[in-house]
Amino acid sequence: MVKKIFQSQGKMVLLSEQRKQILIDKRDDLAETIELQAKLWSLMQSRNIVNKQDEDRIKLNRTPYEQVCVLLDHLAKRTDRDYEAFCECLEADDQPHVVSEILCHRAPSSSNEDVCQQLRSLYCLFEDIATGPEWAPEFALDSATFYISLHLQKGKTATTEKKDFGQDEVFVSHRDEGSSSAKKPCNPKRILVEGDPGMGKTTLCQDLAFRWARQECTGECKCAPCVHSWYVVIYLTAANLQGYQDIHSAVKDHLLPDCDIDQVKKALNFCEDKTLFIIDSFDEGHKDNNLLQDLIKGKVYANATLLLTSRPNYLQDPLKKKFHSKLSTNGFTREQKRSYVEIFANSKKENKSKFDRLLYLIDTERNKDDGIASLCRSPLNLAIICLLISSGELPRINDRTELYKSVTKFLLKKAIKRMHPQDDDPMNDDPMEEDHMEEIEADIIRPICRLSFEAYKRNEVSLSNADLKKVGVKADDVLRSGFLTKKVKVSLLDKSVKRFYFSHKTFMEYLTAKHLVQTPNDLKDWLKTITEFEWKDEHDSLKKFLFDLMHGDSLLETFLVIMKRFIYSHERIHNFPHSCLLLRLLRHLKEKTIIISPKMEAEFKKNCLSIINRTVTRSSAMFHSITITFATISHNAKPQDISMNTDTEAKQFVDYLRSLDEHPHVDLIIECADESVAFPDAMQGGLQDSFFSYAADQLSSNIPLASCKEDPNDFLRIALEQSLGNDIREMKIKGYGGDASKSFLKAALNKPLEMLKIGSYDMEWNEKTIDASCGDMLAELLLNPQLKILHIIDAFNNSIPRMQLLSQLSRLDALDELYLQIDMGNTSSKEVQFYEQILKKNKLQKLKIYGDGLSDELRSVLQCTIPTMTALKALSFMFGPFDFWSSADDHLQLQSLYLDHVSFNSESFDNLCGIIAKWTNLRTMDINAIWFEPQQTIQFGTLFTAIAKCQMLSQLSMCELGIGDDVTDQLCEMMKSLEQLDLLDLRGNNLSPTGKQKIEEFAHRRKRQLIVKF
Repeated sequence: MVKKIFQSQGKMVLLSEQRKQILIDKRDDLAETIELQAKLWSLMQSRNIVNKQDEDRIKLNRTPYEQVCVLLDHLAKRTDRDYEAFCECLEADDQPHVVSEILCHRAPSSSNEDVCQQLRSLYCLFEDIATGPEWAPEFALDSATFYISLHLQKGKTATTEKKDFGQDEVFVSHRDEGSSSAKKPCNPKRILVEGDPGMGKTTLCQDLAFRWARQECTGECKCAPCVHSWYVVIYLTAANLQGYQDIHSAVKDHLLPDCDIDQVKKALNFCEDKTLFIIDSFDEGHKDNNLLQDLIKGKVYANATLLLTSRPNYLQDPLKKKFHSKLSTNGFTREQKRSYVEIFANSKKENKSKFDRLLYLIDTERNKDDGIASLCRSPLNLAIICLLISSGELPRINDRTELYKSVTKFLLKKAIKRMHPQDDDPMNDDPMEEDHMEEIEADIIRPICRLSFEAYKRNEVSLSNADLKKVGVKADDVLRSGFLTKKVKVSLLDKSVKRFYFSHKTFMEYLTAKHLVQTPNDLKDWLKTITEFEWKDEHDSLKKFLFDLMHGDSLLETFLVIMKRFIYSHERIHNFPHSCLLLRLLRHLKEKTIIISPKMEAEFKKNCLSIINRTVTRSSAMFHSITITFATISHNAKPQDISMNTDTEAKQFVDYLRSLDEHPHVDLIIECADESVAFPDAMQGGLQDSFFSYAADQLSSNIPLASCKEDPNDFLRIALEQSLGNDIREMKIKGYGGDASKSFLKAALNKPLEMLKIGSYDMEWNEKTIDASCGDMLAELLLNPQLKILHIIDAFNNSIPRMQLLSQLSRLDALDELYLQIDMGNTSSKEVQFYEQILKKNKLQKLKIYGDGLSDELRSVLQCTIPTMTALKALSFMFGPFDFWSSADDHLQLQSLYLDHVSFNSESFDNLCGIIAKWTNLRTMDINAIWFEPQQTIQFGTLFTAIAKCQMLSQLSMCELGIGDDVTDQLCEMMKSLEQLDLLDLRGNNLSPTGKQKIEEFAHRRKRQLIVKF
């Protein structure tokens, strides 16, 4: 029997918002599940839920689905007592599953209500959301009347356009309305909101918690579900979950210290899909936080809704893919900026004329990324600017660093008034303001800057009394200065330990940057500890402050430290030649003590940072990679002198660096075949670093700065020859697009190469940029009779006439390994002869054949020659018919087979199955979209039996073959034999959900883990 939530006494109690929301959210499920039979109608009439007229009116609707929908609309206008009675009627009508599984009709205990009430009381504190900075409480505004809803955005993807909406829609689905799915999109269970610092993410979280604490929807919510739709709302920061094994303990410690753990568990588990977790600041608490990861992944509270906020780039795949809705906030729109300023002025009874200039700048904003109007997109920045205007005049500010400098001056003046009130007397002729400022700077600000740095390294935004004592600062002095605030945040943990908070993490980052500028050794040590991923994704806010505050020698020294830290990471030179050019220039400026003028410095800083950021980015992601292997090294190289000692010359070089952005960038790896022989002098000289360190230093010291301005593709050749010599035996290049081919080929000319590999992860790589000059250089390289290993991709083959290419390859008698991708459609007899000679050399390890357009002559050559190529390891057939040879003629030892869109007749298919059974060394096999001509059904039993013999297989793909439920038993039998199989790809087949489940269940029973894709 269902328990009553409460009894109405005398006065009718309308249906609660939570229950109305259940009827809305579960409408489709209820309409498809509830059966309106005679017994249920009778029960509902006996409980006065409906009368006979209601029943007749509802039955006028044609389908049972429509009738239930109208009944639900009727129920939504009734009372909580009627809702409870309806649940009891369903139970009496043998439909209890509707009550327990859909309506979630369980009575919250008094303890659950106590939990909710305690949470509401706590969140009501957010009525005083600090819309003004916390160090200026007199400017705080009542969030209930002042808060301006944020403007959110759904980013553009491959299938959806960019979409803007208000925060009332944060909980609804933003899936494209034109989606092919027939069902109405489900509301997202995992919601991510990203935004830059100060864009209002925390205030959004606090506003949602505060609005839920009002206990009922007041009608201003425009969308369903709204924040009032949840029974329980848990608001915590990501850091609050660190170190916890379960959510209940974290919630108890941080929010509900007066409740026992069982109370908390019961409240959270009560109707789980009506629980909302708001977790703020992922970026401040994501490390070593398994509980948070489990919550995101749905391993805990999968049916609850999670709203998570973070700065951009901290959440990476695959964790980011767990979110059903990925949103961002870019702060205030122009209208919201104006509204904020006007409300601020009215609330503080300020003279509106004070804000005229600011409003003018907002209204005339053109470049959204420049000036004070751009800063005002951030609610935090706008609050600070309004405060500064209220305290004096609008300062001339162009960037965030200048804004925080103004804040610091403002705080210093306020601190002097608080800490030395006697000197604030207008009758006092000697206010000693400058002395007091120096005193506060030395005794409070600098120690707090050091503590900011220490807290930043720990990824914390608060300090303890113990922290303050370490640097000899009194808590009372800090509080009076306004630089820190003793603040009760959401967490009530460790109430006995006083915590002192920075008003915002950006303020701590500014103080951290000040400390690093003033303490170069700490900066050097810190830079050595961070990875390229952290530099690229996690320190943007700090970096902007840091480089804005740096000038002169400190800027130069910092750039040098950064370049040395990242340019050679992972035993490769990143972003060559740009990084080496910059490193050489920086060293020259330092050695010659050249001072760059302030006018020149801004441009110098901008271009240096562009190269540095690209260098670090390239160190964390593979693009073009060139590997050079020397046999011996020349030790006679002398660094070139740089005659650059004026701003004019420096500017010319910086401009040149900027122009290089359109030219090749590569990651360069330098190796030596035998370091002990090729590098004895350096070894005996006591060099402790690796050969790579020596080679990289030589390369950077000898890279030309001026001689190659007309041909940037010659940098690599000249740098290698001048610094390390010509005795290069191996060269290889691979990459993801871009164009480094000419630089690579120029450097390879006239070298005693034994190995030349030109490869790619992208088979369309460089087809637009490889021209006739590349073909000429490739043809020259193929004249080298010493070549033993040669790999060439399609794009390069197309740069040289096919006849010439095949002719030259057929004469390379020293070849031990050849990987050749070439289109052999419409070949002449002479070309076929050359190709046959190449195949018969039995040097090819990888062979790809496109079936379309093959002449009968070439097809015959392939069928006779391929079975004898014992050196072949990987074979690919694509597009078109092909007749396979019999197993008796086959001598291959393949490790990889790839068939895609290949047609067969019965004989060639039987031959294929016969030779597959012989290829027991196969590791990977792809048989996708094959068919018979004339059309007939693929004999899967024969194919599966053959594949089962390949017991070394680790990856098997059989996509778009028409595999159906009728062969699942045979398929599972094959899987049983393939004990080494890790991946089975069955996408695009005709398997039903039942068939897929059968295969998955069999895969789960295996000892070795097997991933199956459908």
